[in-house]
Amino acid sequence: MSKKVKFISLLIASVLSMSLFTSCVKSSKAESGEEFIPSISATPSDGATCALLSGDIYDVCANYEKLITNNYNKERIDMFAPTPLTISWQSENQPLYYTVHLGTKKDLSDAVPYLTVENSITFKYLYMGYDYYYQIEAKYEDKIIKSRIFEFSTEYLPRTIYVDDNVSNTRDWGGFYCEDGVHRVKQGIVYRGGKLEDITEAGKKVMLNDLKIKTDLDLRKDGSGSGSSPLGDTVTYLELQAPYYLGTDGIDFRNTTDAKRLVYKQALIDEIKAFANPDNFPIYVHCSLGRDRTGTICFLINALLGVSEKDLFMDYEISMMSATGTLDNQTASHMVGVAFDGLYKYILNFAPQQSLSENAKAYMLSLGITEEEISAIKENMLEKV
Repeated sequence: MSKKVKFISLLIASVLSMSLFTSCVKSSKAESGEEFIPSISATPSDGATCALLSGDIYDVCANYEKLITNNYNKERIDMFAPTPLTISWQSENQPLYYTVHLGTKKDLSDAVPYLTVENSITFKYLYMGYDYYYQIEAKYEDKIIKSRIFEFSTEYLPRTIYVDDNVSNTRDWGGFYCEDGVHRVKQGIVYRGGKLEDITEAGKKVMLNDLKIKTDLDLRKDGSGSGSSPLGDTVTYLELQAPYYLGTDGIDFRNTTDAKRLVYKQALIDEIKAFANPDNFPIYVHCSLGRDRTGTICFLINALLGVSEKDLFMDYEISMMSATGTLDNQTASHMVGVAFDGLYKYILNFAPQQSLSENAKAYMLSLGITEEEISAIKENMLEKV
């Protein structure tokens, strides 16, 4: 193997693994003036819509209706793994190496280059419901041949994340469209899931290098945490005794003077304010199972941002498709149909005659969250579509 190829191979080893596809290269003129017509065919075809989920988790999300998970995951195993996306191509004339340019703008002005000597490249962390654009360059001794720019889309289904076998129920908090028709929740800035105590070194690399987690928001302050993040000293650790759903451990603090309830109230205030600080992102939010305390704050923030009822319920219910989210043997009928539905209706009716988003805002204002902090949350977490 030549020094050049060895060097390129080292570069490839360091490239962030994500997923994509490439297509046919049209005729081009070499620098020498010689017309070069490479034969490059690729998958998927131009304009394809690609699924980042498969199997039962795909069926649940693609056909979602409340309590759908009652029909799935009877074994209570982890069915959460995303499906990587691979661009593959064939060429009659093998170059020294290829460069795949992948971005979300038609002119590829935001594209990231990925080098490979192979005829394919795989990406693990593409965003849900996005249009992607790509181009392949083939580098030869005396010329570079470029394909035209192709595009594909990813399906509008939750963006699940595989960290390692010891961290379950993990997914991107964002990606959902808002009911104003103008915004969607940003992806890649907040992730939700289960506890991190047993995370492997490989899992830490995913969290730190791929997801770039800066803040570990642990909602369990019940003695189960260690007082610091398992991800290491570079990650800010926020440990709060968070409330969940309604009832004695819940979020209804009207007319309460009970000391324990006031601890929960202050913890919820601190949780919400964490999303107003731009320095905290990207954040990993978790409790033990990643379902109850985590599901409560995720619902409150996404309700404030204007996520639809269907997407709010789906984002919550797919915990039942994970090993951790079913660890206590609870059913969707109870967790979704009673606990989460009660939470949803409480916020929906908090300030009658208003939308869910406005009710969520009214609820946060009642806690003492300021208008400025609410605006900051929206600024940090929303993007225009």
